[in-house]
Amino acid sequence: MSAARARLEVVREPDQPADDWAADIPTSPWQPAHQLIGALMWLPAPAARPILDMVPDDAIARPLTRWTLEVIRTVVHAGDDPTPPVVLAAAKHQPARDALRADQPPTGQQLRRIALYLYDAYSQTVCPEAAAATYAREVLDHAYRRAFAACGIRMQQLGECGAADRAELTTQFGRIRDELADLWRRCETAAKPGWDRP
Repeated sequence: MSAARARLEVVREPDQPADDWAADIPTSPWQPAHQLIGALMWLPAPAARPILDMVPDDAIARPLTRWTLEVIRTVVHAGDDPTPPVVLAAAKHQPARDALRADQPPTGQQLRRIALYLYDAYSQTVCPEAAAATYAREVLDHAYRRAFAACGIRMQQLGECGAADRAELTTQFGRIRDELADLWRRCETAAKPGWDRP
């Protein structure tokens, strides 16, 4: 990493809270989600579309990475290739779905973060065209494991809180089962060769 790039990561905007330390932690370049984002930006829109149809936004845990996937999805659905300049231009008008102010355009600080992230993801991706489907499969596998753990915690909390009767607990269990079943089906499909071919 160059000295100039390292300095960019620790420079704070005047409106950035001092305790916003997590925003400056770089993503590991070997994480499947990071590799998937980078690979998508190397693909033309027709090749990226099946991968985006398979991987839901919620399969990505890190907020910045998830926002980037949301923007790439918008770009591809508009028929454009998701190159970094095109994705950055689209991000200027598309805040993250779970942003605190989702009705307002992203701030300069948020755009700076996504610009740096786009550069990192695009330049650090290994075998982007050949391995995009593999990265998608790994992202889905990680998402299933995270969802399984989160759903277990949710079931435990529902059972212990005493606020829900048996019927409500059963309804919640059905929703949890459906959520996990959807991710399971996506994982199974992504494990089959050639699923990503347009």
